[in-house]
Formats: sequence, C-alpha cells, structure tokens
Amino acid sequence: MTSAAPTHHHVVCLEECHCPIPPFSFPHTYTGYDSTPPSTPALISALHDATIAITTIVPITPDVLQACPRLQCIIVMATGVEWVHEHISAFQSRGVTVINCPGANVGTVAEHAIALYFAARRKVVGLHNLITGSGGDDEYAEKRTLVHRFQGGPPHTTQQEVVAIIGYGAVGKRIEAVARALGMQVLIAERKGVMGMQVREGRVGFETAVQRATVVIVAAAKSGETVGLIGEGELQAMRRDAVVVNVARGGIVEERALVRALREGWIAGAAVDVFDGEPPVRGQSVLLEEDVPNLTLSPHIAWFSESTIRNLQDLLVEGLEGYIEGNLVNVVC
Repeated sequence: MTSAAPTHHHVVCLEECHCPIPPFSFPHTYTGYDSTPPSTPALISALHDATIAITTIVPITPDVLQACPRLQCIIVMATGVEWVHEHISAFQSRGVTVINCPGANVGTVAEHAIALYFAARRKVVGLHNLITGSGGDDEYAEKRTLVHRFQGGPPHTTQQEVVAIIGYGAVGKRIEAVARALGMQVLIAERKGVMGMQVREGRVGFETAVQRATVVIVAAAKSGETVGLIGEGELQAMRRDAVVVNVARGGIVEERALVRALREGWIAGAAVDVFDGEPPVRGQSVLLEEDVPNLTLSPHIAWFSESTIRNLQDLLVEGLEGYIEGNLVNVVC
C-alpha cells in the first residue's frame, strides 16, 4: 500500500541501540527508544500513537497490530524477517506495509564466519582462557608449549580445508569467494533431501557435503525447512576433524546435539554467532554450560561493521521515504 492520511507521520524506533537513526525529509514527529522489551504491553505502550515503526529484532505481533490502529508501515532494519512471514496474513489483512533492509551486512557476515572458523580451528579462545586462567600459565611454563592441547593433531591450514557452505544466498556466495581466496576447496551443499539427478549443477548432495567437509559453514535462512537442519545424524556423519560454524539463525543447528558432538569428539570444534533464544541465558542455553570443549561464541554480532551501519541507514531512508512517496522498495508484504 502507499501512504495515506495523516500526511504528518509519527515515527517510533523501538531499538536505537543497534544503529543511529538518520534524519528523514518528510514531515514527522519522532520517538526513539534505546531498546524495547519484546512483550505485548511494552510494544503497545511504545507504538500506540505510531504511524510508522522501526524495529530490528523485536517482532511486532498480531496482538500489537490490533492495539495500534494508526500503524501503517513497519521498517525492519535487518535482512531476516522470519517473524513477519509467521504472521504475514495479519499484516496483509490490516494493510500494514512491511519493508526490510536486505543485503546490508553481506560482506561483514562472511568475514565474521571466516573469523569464527579460524578461532575454532586454531583454538584461539580456549588457549587464551587457559594461559590467562588459574594455573594455565604454570602448564605453559612447565611444558614450554601447549601443542598437546590439540588432541586431534595439528590444525589444518586453509589449503587443506574442504568447506561445505549450507545456504547459498548472498552471504553464502561471499563466504565462497573469501574461502576460495584463502585456498580452500569449496562445496556448495544442495538442499537437504534433494538427491541423484535432481542435484543442481555446481552443487553437491547435502549428505555428501556434510560427510566430506572439514569445515561446515551454515548461512541458510531460517524457515520450517531449515529448523533442525543439522542434528545428531548430520554431526555423527561429519569427519572427526570437522569444524562447524553457524552465522545463520539459532535453531538451524540443534544446540544440544552440537554440545554432545563436541563433548564426545564427533567433531573437532564449533563456533556460533546465533542462539536458539536470544540473548542466551545461563542455565537455559546448553551452549553456556561449563566444559564444552572448543566452542567459540559471539553475541549475534556478525552483522556489525561500519559499512553495515552505513548500508542500514541508506536502506532505511530509501525504504521509508519511498513508502511516503509511493515508490515502494524492499517490500516484504
């Protein structure tokens, strides 16, 4: 839909903490919150007078839509909009336009995936924690080395790695380019369950890719088809020297299965930027349990860089002012 009365809009940003909001050229008032709890009462309180909402990771649910009748447009400052697709009929029936900011973080996420790979393969975090923790410096001083901490043998160099990329969108393609530049052999995994003559040219069957890879990088969008895509069966089928990296979404790699795989030595290491429930809470997330060997965690920050911020700001202005002018871009629904 295009913008309708009132012509003077009230814009509400729910999460200024992620990215500074640039100025807009159309007549409007503005209210910004550093962050907003993802609860229905908090969202209704913040959005009750809004005609335009800006959000990043906080979902706006049908209950919130019903309680905010002035709301006409939602701008999501992110690429992933799983929560929109989950309730898409509610947005369509209300005539609320939803716009996202696709492709803003492609290069940054790809670089972070490779950074996590190096951290896991070289055990960077574990060795840092060892030599700075209680007694770790004594072990180093006594043995004069910590190479024995690589129980599975010396780490591979990039030219020895076989990387399976699961999810071949913009991020997956950029990961491929970086991996090839580092001398890695790259396998592009076909969708799970596609076999034989149905496997597309240039791709490898999902099961074959998982079994052959020394590095499995997950960059797939989250959907009903990809939740639980990597579970115990896939992890047990991997090489014992394999490293798993997830920069996609929490839940695509089953967390409990991943922890078991690390503890029982099915794989050599893992690095995760996303969680099944964010932010993770100690006592609830298995990824935060003690003594999970060679697990590297980052707090869903693969997207964050100067270029991403600039791209998000540009896409926000383009999307919102395009909506006001009736020239819609990046419309989800």
